[in-house]
Amino acid sequence: MHHRTAALPSPASTDPAPPTAPLAEAPPARSRSARRSTAPRRGPGVYLGVAAAGAVLVNVWVGVEPAAQAEAEVAASVSVAQALGITAQTSPVPAEPDLQPLSQLAASRGSREAAEASAQQAQADADQATLDRQRAEAEAAAAAAAQAEAEAAARAAAAAAEAEAEAAAEAEVSGGGGGGVAVAGGTAASAVARISNSAGPVSARVQAAANAVVSNVAGAGSITLGGTRPSAADPGGHPSGNALDYMVMSNRSLGNAIVAYHVAHWDELGVDYLIYEQRILQSPGGSWSTMSDRGSATANHFDHVHVNYR
Repeated sequence: MHHRTAALPSPASTDPAPPTAPLAEAPPARSRSARRSTAPRRGPGVYLGVAAAGAVLVNVWVGVEPAAQAEAEVAASVSVAQALGITAQTSPVPAEPDLQPLSQLAASRGSREAAEASAQQAQADADQATLDRQRAEAEAAAAAAAQAEAEAAARAAAAAAEAEAEAAAEAEVSGGGGGGVAVAGGTAASAVARISNSAGPVSARVQAAANAVVSNVAGAGSITLGGTRPSAADPGGHPSGNALDYMVMSNRSLGNAIVAYHVAHWDELGVDYLIYEQRILQSPGGSWSTMSDRGSATANHFDHVHVNYR
């Protein structure tokens, strides 16, 4: 590195100093506040310029190389800028726009629309299911009402038919008629009744009554007569040989004729009570009483006349 040699001042002269002129009277001192108010304000640019000029003088005085001088100037400028509170800010380079958020936003919107469409479809299905259920309930209620009405009508018809049959039976019994079947006036027997027994023979009184019936009621000799059986509910009836079942089946005229013959000869035949078509008669001058439903035509005595003898 080359340094420039500055010229040194010459030694002080030994000549006597010239006479000093009398000093002029100093003006009166101004106050510090006055000096401050009159002094011009210097901005940061002035200080920066002064610093730069000083750096140039130092470079000239010291004689550094151009590169070092440039580095020194830059360092001095930076130091002065930092001292003055001036910072260099680098403007960020605008980044390229990221398109991924846009695609994510589009996908999110599509998913949201699909979810909304699915929810609307589910709501529509639920509404339709509610309508279908209400319609089915209304149809079921209407069907139940129609069935109840039909059952009520059937019960009313059955009651009317029962009342009519009861009235007809009472008329036949009271009049001694046989419903179109001839009824003899006596109890003389001309035939022997064949009785089906499964628990021993019937009593002599029952056999005599059966003989009188088949001999005096037309058609009675051609039907089955059930005698003893151990499974009867009344132990004083079939199990004891004191009851007969005249199996008229669907021949109501024959059934009414057998009933009328027993009513007309109640004491001669030794009758205790009669059961026919779910009704019971316990005396020749009494009224028929309806019995409880036992579940079948045979159990309700619609196909046979049951006679208990004493």
